[in-house]
Amino acid sequence: MKAIRILTLILGVLAVSLLLIALALPDHARIERSIVIDASPATVFPHVNGMRAFHAWSPWSKIDPETQYRFTGPEQGVGSRMDWRSEHAQVGGGTQEIVSSRTGQYVETRLDFGAQGNGIASFTLNPDGRGTRVVWDFRTEFGWDLFGRWFGLLLDRFLGPSYEQGLNTLKQAVEQTSESSRTS
Repeated sequence: MKAIRILTLILGVLAVSLLLIALALPDHARIERSIVIDASPATVFPHVNGMRAFHAWSPWSKIDPETQYRFTGPEQGVGSRMDWRSEHAQVGGGTQEIVSSRTGQYVETRLDFGAQGNGIASFTLNPDGRGTRVVWDFRTEFGWDLFGRWFGLLLDRFLGPSYEQGLNTLKQAVEQTSESSRTS
């Protein structure tokens, strides 16, 4: 009986400690990746300014071929929206909608993952030598979601590789399109 009390006390202290540590963790997280693409911002921009265009190079579109997608709103710009649903844990379900767009410079999207939270992703396009530096970032707020704060510590590890893969696919798509138009 004494062993059960000691075990209960240890588990209680551990649980309280984890909660107190979670309160001290950041209530937000941000990741960022970038790549230089051998094309002008005007050439890159259409690839990030519409949800159908984003879907063509998105790293998540290849994970589960059974994912159901629905595209609404305009083809490009503010209001372009993608809804998706998948049984695959790495894809899940949610919505992504363009909420801000500055031609050739910047696109911001709002993501809603339902009970799993929400966030903002953006693409910033800057001239870089003879090409364009594309910066893709994701930001989210956890508020009082203490589990979310723990997850925030691992966000870069979970999302970073997907962002890198997506940017590499975007680079290939844009440079192939750019090369095709130069040789035509």
